[in-house]
Amino acid sequence: MKRDLERLSREQFDVVVIGGGVYGLCTAWDAALRGLRVAVVEQEDFGAKTSAASLKLVHGGLRYLQHLDISRMRVSIQERRWMLRMAPHLVHPLEFILPCFGHGIKGPEAMRAALLANDIISWDRNQGLPPRQHIPRGHVISRKECLERLPGLPAEGLAGGAVFYDAQMYNSERLTLSFALSAAQAGAALANYLEVTGFDRQNGRIAAARVRDRFSGDELRVAGRFFVNMTGPWTDITSKLLETSTPSRDVVRSKGIQLAVRSLGPSSAFAVEGRQMDGSAVLRRGGRNYFVTPWRGLSLIGTTDTIYHGNPSAFRITRQDVMDFLEEINTAFPPANLSLPDVRYWFGGLRPVGEERSAPGTVTASHRYQIRDHQPDGVANLVSVVGVKYTICRHIAEKVVDLIPSRLNTPVRPGRTRFTPLWGGGFEQLESLHTLADGLSLPSESVRNMARNHGTSLRSILEIIRNQPELAHLLPDSTEVIAAEVVHAVRHEMAQTLSDVILRRTDLGSRGHPGAAALAECSLIAARELGWNEARRQHELAMVEVLYSLTDSPPESPHASLMGPG
Repeated sequence: MKRDLERLSREQFDVVVIGGGVYGLCTAWDAALRGLRVAVVEQEDFGAKTSAASLKLVHGGLRYLQHLDISRMRVSIQERRWMLRMAPHLVHPLEFILPCFGHGIKGPEAMRAALLANDIISWDRNQGLPPRQHIPRGHVISRKECLERLPGLPAEGLAGGAVFYDAQMYNSERLTLSFALSAAQAGAALANYLEVTGFDRQNGRIAAARVRDRFSGDELRVAGRFFVNMTGPWTDITSKLLETSTPSRDVVRSKGIQLAVRSLGPSSAFAVEGRQMDGSAVLRRGGRNYFVTPWRGLSLIGTTDTIYHGNPSAFRITRQDVMDFLEEINTAFPPANLSLPDVRYWFGGLRPVGEERSAPGTVTASHRYQIRDHQPDGVANLVSVVGVKYTICRHIAEKVVDLIPSRLNTPVRPGRTRFTPLWGGGFEQLESLHTLADGLSLPSESVRNMARNHGTSLRSILEIIRNQPELAHLLPDSTEVIAAEVVHAVRHEMAQTLSDVILRRTDLGSRGHPGAAALAECSLIAARELGWNEARRQHELAMVEVLYSLTDSPPESPHASLMGPG
């Protein structure tokens, strides 16, 4: 995958996707597999914003029973099965425990009925999956077992626990990137750090998007026959570029944040009840649930819903955001007893706002995606799409691409993503990939981690090691990430900045600050590969430190301007 700006400016594409989050990348993959000429432009890095705000869960839609929305459950169940089958290195089953209280709608009797309904609705959830990827049936456990498995759980009123199963991403950033790599493999032209600044229009249609390279400042045109606006919180801003070069950047969104904290112990995910209500539920069980999920030696906690009003580019998580969330979790689950030093990392994003507001300062995030056709607005070849759930990205991409052939009067192949392994997938046993590294004397933990992150594309990293054995060593203070992964990120996966490398190509920094020595070595490797001078290298190090710093007020965007020395 190469950042080929010359190709983007030279060709006319059938489909130009604006936005390189998981929805935009999946749409590009679907369209390219159907034989369409596809381009993707992303103003920052692929999956760096809303897609990176996932709690790393792939939901089968059990909570939609509260909303009596069976059709959405079925879509979620099918798409969860797809991810378990087509990206088995990055998605795996996970057990959840939901404490039950009393004997009403929150009690074990009601939950037993809900789990039975879920099992019936998801009757085909394991169809075509190998046994290790199966989602078991739900069941109810006793009060005694619930307390044993969730030590410290408040016992007053506890009547048992509902056990159900969903799926978890080993690395959500790598999963998002896999859609980009799959699209590139299918022939799409992709580039990160290209900001759309306007559109050229002819006869009621968009002829080209005007974009600016955020590194060089150069302007170029990306010509296309059909355009898809998938810019998440920036969707309205992007569409208003049709009218003005300086659209208002004020938006109202739901701000959701997640925390990665020291392990809270249980090997299963579990739910704790917060104070905020789910105003959109038909069957209300009480306050909204926060999920505590075990993830690679830590516990992930999420998700909040508060009002965000302003420029989405200025979104940041502040110290007060984190402290407020810790107070909420400690109130909901006192045994956590979390304080700021327990927080290893924080991440979040902006989502569409639902219609219901439950309390001042809070919102309910929308549960429904939006596909807006701009033809009634006088633009015949533009649709804008706002997604709400990572799990159904492939489903929405398919629906969007289904709209395009009739608009272009172009025959295309049927959709193929439903039956196509994602980049790095297409294997039976994950352990079989470990043998690819035989004879290279690599640490076993690094081989396991690379197999999990890269799947079958592990081969390209091993090829680098065979050609440059000096890159086989672990980075300082890491038990998993080796130097060759940094080289691979730059040469083959379009990493352009140090944060691209440590957060979205390797997972060196996804569980907290990786340490000064590791960052220094990463920056030196990236500098050699990308031709940075010393000033640029120091700038990249400084920008990474901003990502791991909590401030009392939102700072300037760390990559507001990427033009500079080197």
